[in-house]
Amino acid sequence: MAEEEKVVLAKMASLLKSGATMLDKTCPYCNVPLFRLKSGEVICPKCGQKFILVMSDEEELRARSGLVLQSLEQTVVEKLQILQNSLSVVSSPEDMYEIGKAIMMLLQILETSYKVKALAKNTAGKVQG
Repeated sequence: MAEEEKVVLAKMASLLKSGATMLDKTCPYCNVPLFRLKSGEVICPKCGQKFILVMSDEEELRARSGLVLQSLEQTVVEKLQILQNSLSVVSSPEDMYEIGKAIMMLLQILETSYKVKALAKNTAGKVQG
């Protein structure tokens, strides 16, 4: 048995001991069984890739939408930080105004993203419940 295989088997055993469940699905990259952690996350013990398992096209769309919105929010927060740093060093009212407009636009994007996620959560809850 190769050393790499021993390492993967040891990780799999460790996951099982920690309460993870081995699934009947395999990693599309490594062909190693996937594990569901107690937290609900699904991971590959070999490559460490995380997965979201879905049962329908609708579930896939909801999962992908959530990931896109999360990424958008992260980007907006990073840009807000940059603008905040810029705002702290400018002195002209015109520059402050332009930075302020950009900050307001980013805050509107963030607020809209939060609303969309809340609406999606409420809609999903009504469909399931």
